[in-house]
Amino acid sequence: MSMEIRNINDMSEQERKRARSVGYILTIIATFSLGTTEIFAPWYAGELHASQYIIGWTMGSFGIVYMFSPFIGGRISDRIGRKRSLIIATICYLAVLALYPLPFILPIHLIIIRALEGFFFGLFYPTIEAMVAELNPHNQKSVLARFSTSWSAGMILSPFIIAYMAMNFGNITSIYVVIIAEIVSLAIILTLVKNYTSEALSLNNTDDRETSPPQIDTAGLKTSPRFIGSYLALMLFGFVSTVLLGLFPTYIESLPMYTSQTFGELLLIWNLARTIGFVICTGIDQSWIDNVMKGGTIITGLSMLAIFFTQNYIYLFIAMITSGLGVGFLYLGGIYTIISATENEKGTHAGIVESLAGIGFFIGPILGGWLGDFQILLPYLMLSILSFAIFFLLLILMKEK
Repeated sequence: MSMEIRNINDMSEQERKRARSVGYILTIIATFSLGTTEIFAPWYAGELHASQYIIGWTMGSFGIVYMFSPFIGGRISDRIGRKRSLIIATICYLAVLALYPLPFILPIHLIIIRALEGFFFGLFYPTIEAMVAELNPHNQKSVLARFSTSWSAGMILSPFIIAYMAMNFGNITSIYVVIIAEIVSLAIILTLVKNYTSEALSLNNTDDRETSPPQIDTAGLKTSPRFIGSYLALMLFGFVSTVLLGLFPTYIESLPMYTSQTFGELLLIWNLARTIGFVICTGIDQSWIDNVMKGGTIITGLSMLAIFFTQNYIYLFIAMITSGLGVGFLYLGGIYTIISATENEKGTHAGIVESLAGIGFFIGPILGGWLGDFQILLPYLMLSILSFAIFFLLLILMKEK
């Protein structure tokens, strides 16, 4: 494990590319792990006969902590360095994962474990986002899109891992797969992640350069209309993602014509579509990012409305595709707008991104679970109304750049 600290401006372009590639690999592993536990916890709570409201809390407890932990984690990452941040986050996360297989676990324990996950993941994602962005300041949209694509791709197999392991080896065995994955991640961090000082790179290097994004006056950065619009897009992303991952499986299993395999298939296509959405954004000019977010809200609203009105598998399949594309546009648009706005303290700005998504991660499944106890389809109507409301707010907030 090399502890040599390099100056970021002394790193060659090839070294920076390798470092970014390592970041993408770590992102895939981290999202596979998180994607498995965030589906596992509410599903397992349902297996333990928890109500929709409690199931919502097993997802939402992560979000209530994640509303502030990424902002703190991003600042810590700026101060102590990317490698140290990743080591601390991964070791602590492994300790949390070890709590899942304990024999006395009840739904209340799942809520607590998910809250602990939210705390330690607050150090991981902002660190990776900041690292890939600062290692290629000339083309931040592209590297952030690759980060988002890696993030989404990592979750594709999570529903099937849970279903396959539960059916063949027992309900909690998918957690052992996640623990092995995180041990591999720790080994990668210790051996391949480089230490470097994180001041902004010199702009003399023209490799992979894109047109510079519009820089916002930093004095009013966090309260500018475009930032507020990005906040709303990221919160909607969190709302939709957690309701689908936390409540959708129990809804599908409640229908007599479907099984757990059905929700596995639908969440698979949702993750694939979300990944495609990130890939599409990679090729979109940065001047269209505002329109990407607006389009994401419309697509998301229509897809949630379709889920509310139909139980037909084909229509649900189409709704999951459109929903995946929509949340992909929302996340990439929001993350790029915020992280690319300044050249300094990218860990802090990445923390803002994740904290805002955390608001949706908290409110979405808890409010959705509460509504679901009245009528199991009400969460999707709520998301549709919220999507259209945010669309009209984006029209106002992003009227002028």
